[in-house]
Amino acid sequence: MHRVLREPVEIFNAISSPVRLQILRLLSARGPLTYSEIMEHLNLKPSRDAGKFVYHLKNLLAAGLITLDKESRRYRITALGGMVNSFSQELAEYSLKKAGKMLVRTSKYSIEEFDRSRITSSLIEEAGVPPEVADKISAEAEERLLKLPIRYLTAPLIRELVNAILLEQGLEEYRHKLTRLGMPVHDVTRTMRMTAERGLTILHVKRAAGSRVLTEYALLNVFPREVADSHLSGLIHLSNVEDWVLKPQSIHHDLRGFLSGAFKPRSSLALQAAPPESLSGALTLTISLLKAFSGEVSGGQTLEYFNVFLAPLLRGSSSERVLGLLEPFLQTLSFTADSPVTLGLELTIPDHLREASAVGGRGTYGDYEEEAVRFLNLLLDGLAMVSEGKPPLNLHLALKLRSERLSPKAQQAFEKAHNLASKGVPVLFVSPAVEASYQPEGCLLADWSEDWEVDLVRCGCLGMAALNLPRAAYEARGSKERLKELLASALKHALQAFHVKMEGLKLRLSEGVLPNLAQLKNGEPYFRLESSACTLCLLGLNEAVKAHLGYWLEEELMPQHFAMEILEYLKGLAEEEGRELGLRVNLSHLAEDEASQRLALMDVERYGWSRVVVQGGRETPYYSYVPLASTTSDLKVRVEVEARLQPLLNGGHLTLIPVDGRPGKALERQTRNLKLRCFTYDQPLTYCPICGKTFQGLKAKCPLCGSLKVEAYARQSTVYLPLKWWTHQGKLKALKG
Repeated sequence: MHRVLREPVEIFNAISSPVRLQILRLLSARGPLTYSEIMEHLNLKPSRDAGKFVYHLKNLLAAGLITLDKESRRYRITALGGMVNSFSQELAEYSLKKAGKMLVRTSKYSIEEFDRSRITSSLIEEAGVPPEVADKISAEAEERLLKLPIRYLTAPLIRELVNAILLEQGLEEYRHKLTRLGMPVHDVTRTMRMTAERGLTILHVKRAAGSRVLTEYALLNVFPREVADSHLSGLIHLSNVEDWVLKPQSIHHDLRGFLSGAFKPRSSLALQAAPPESLSGALTLTISLLKAFSGEVSGGQTLEYFNVFLAPLLRGSSSERVLGLLEPFLQTLSFTADSPVTLGLELTIPDHLREASAVGGRGTYGDYEEEAVRFLNLLLDGLAMVSEGKPPLNLHLALKLRSERLSPKAQQAFEKAHNLASKGVPVLFVSPAVEASYQPEGCLLADWSEDWEVDLVRCGCLGMAALNLPRAAYEARGSKERLKELLASALKHALQAFHVKMEGLKLRLSEGVLPNLAQLKNGEPYFRLESSACTLCLLGLNEAVKAHLGYWLEEELMPQHFAMEILEYLKGLAEEEGRELGLRVNLSHLAEDEASQRLALMDVERYGWSRVVVQGGRETPYYSYVPLASTTSDLKVRVEVEARLQPLLNGGHLTLIPVDGRPGKALERQTRNLKLRCFTYDQPLTYCPICGKTFQGLKAKCPLCGSLKVEAYARQSTVYLPLKWWTHQGKLKALKG
């Protein structure tokens, strides 16, 4: 009995400190937090406040208001703590209301008395408003707030009212600086619902919220006003705006720097203290490398010359041993890697590497041609084993088809690659006119300065911006000169955005917040920023030609010649203006899925159905981005069109060729006759989680067990995705027929 009577006293003693009340409010609002996270939120310094902070935590723990999860080392508020927190807030509200004062729920998770001077201070500090003007605005805001019949105010509501007053008084430049970033309640609710529908985890909600804030920040405070307006109006489309000044789009690695020990992956997984002396160590290092860099790029990573650079470590290893190492390695890349991975593979040792010193072995890479081809064969064997289950869609192969005569072993690898492609395994077949490095999502690096080490490795794609070509055609109304003027204007805005990105990344690298990219060797950073390319995507080329000339690309040679003229004009302009800004700008026809739909929908609303030219019809309009020609056209004609245009697209091109149930031998014959620089064989897939098997084509149920719980996969653009993840409704409708 005595113990029961003491409990309320203990509870009130526990919350007698303002700091302990703040801790309760913080845990109630934020959920479980670590010791360091709580201190950070409360602006406490470990060196100064650690002793007092521990005392406060012990008081709350002893009273049963919070608890510590020993596994995660996070503090949680208990049910009793929640009741006490609610009571304290209600008590504060009651006290202030009795005094006839306005209450404000602040961003610090507390309820405080309204204080007009805080509005004045915020206007001066955040927006740079002159003090006398700030005081007048805050007085106007207070007068209006007193007339509102609401129970309590919130900081966002006060900010909205102040912004409205600024607009009314013609002070838009200050309102712009005072804009609050975030997501409306409706959007958060919808994001949570869509996350469940698409089978994603709750982390997607947090990423979406963070992405929204950073996107708004970039559009409001990073880009010049005309660039942000061009993006918002649909004249151009900037991909991954949230990461624009934070990290590059992709990276093409040089494994030799890590195999030699010159560079090291900087992450908790990087356990290699010395350069690897075996294939096992090299594969472990590669996994660490990809993991470490995944957080420093928005998109994918490419390991160029993969089988060539690892060939010296194969000597003396049996095929069984190598295959045993490759299978778990490929499993990891396929199903647990944090970003798409492309392995650049060779059927022979390229001429420019034959005399290069071999890292991890003696002599040159030309001495290891047999090992390189054997490694390629074993890698393809391992991928065939891995792909028997769930499709390995995070891993892509880019196989170079050079003009040299293939050895018998290389011919075997050529056949194996086509067998994999016939089953839907992502394989890019590359026949570049110059040395080049590809990524499946649309970024291409080509040998432009005649130094492949500078042009192709330790650099990447900085970012992607799409030009809305159809809109320029609508506005030009048949005038070629006007069309070129409009395209030049849009290109200028895109290049301004790229310049902002370049300067932003320079700052991030100097700040050390991209530690893997910024690590130095002999004074040079690993990531060669100045050698990296900006990818300018030409969205809707086919629709623009149709709108301007009245013909689709595949209908006659005339529209194809016109398209080539436009591409050559834009290519020359991009190179010229890019040089002035210190940018390497490449043209691509591979744009982002979002841009394809967003810009088409905006143009439909702007010009009406009588003027627009789109794919997908009225319900799901979109502009073409893969392939160049219409998907309804004959495949032979489409391939011919793309073969003519691909050489001008030095920043990205890819032709999708349907498998149509054909075996690998049939695909081999087609490959030998194609005159494309980059293509892949396209095959929708169905996976049964019950059987653990993948089947070609889209199936309503599992052909083996009859289960209806099957998962469908297909290329929304250039890479495979589960159909439930697709956001491109036009392509989804076309796929389902």
